[in-house]
Amino acid sequence: MSEMAQDPTRAGSEPPDWAGEVMQLSQSEITALATKAARGAGLSWGEAEEAGWACGWLARAGLPAPAMLLRGLDAESSASPLRAGIRLMDHAGLPEGPCALPVTLQDVAEPLVLVPFLARVAERMGAPVDLDLGSHTICLTGREPVPDLSALRGICHRTGARATISVSQSSRAAAPGRFDGRIERGVWQSLDALALLTTVPASEVSRQRAGAQSSDND
Repeated sequence: MSEMAQDPTRAGSEPPDWAGEVMQLSQSEITALATKAARGAGLSWGEAEEAGWACGWLARAGLPAPAMLLRGLDAESSASPLRAGIRLMDHAGLPEGPCALPVTLQDVAEPLVLVPFLARVAERMGAPVDLDLGSHTICLTGREPVPDLSALRGICHRTGARATISVSQSSRAAAPGRFDGRIERGVWQSLDALALLTTVPASEVSRQRAGAQSSDND
């Protein structure tokens, strides 16, 4: 076995056993991959953990969560839905938060990535929240189960969207979502490449620290 293969600082994800161009991941696998990829893309560990949770939530809602996360992480000219969602969630219930006045975000990449965070906003506020995307309005109550949003798959590629968040005047019940853990090979490879950026570059010091520093012999 090569030195690189034995080096824990160079260890990456185990490649899935692909039967074709699409495979199925569990919710925990999606969450772990999304968390590491978000960290590799430059988010703090706290932000990355929120991104991983949101990706798992979106998969439970029946949406192509890994691909949505990747496009959200790739956003450069548009507003990041991850950071915007985290800020809204952190300010839920505060005077300057979304309960005071409607909040409008311009030029949002992959706006459906906002949805899990707004569900948490609704939960913390104790009131339903609307996400108005112009052609669609989504009501989030914050209650379990996660709603079925699979009918919105057609707008997942939308970029530069205008999103308005406000307290809802209704609490329309939605059918529970069905988990969708499918991931395309190219999406997995891109997310895994980002995840590998969280590993520590190999060095003589890191190799020494990776092994035992003392003898077990008395």
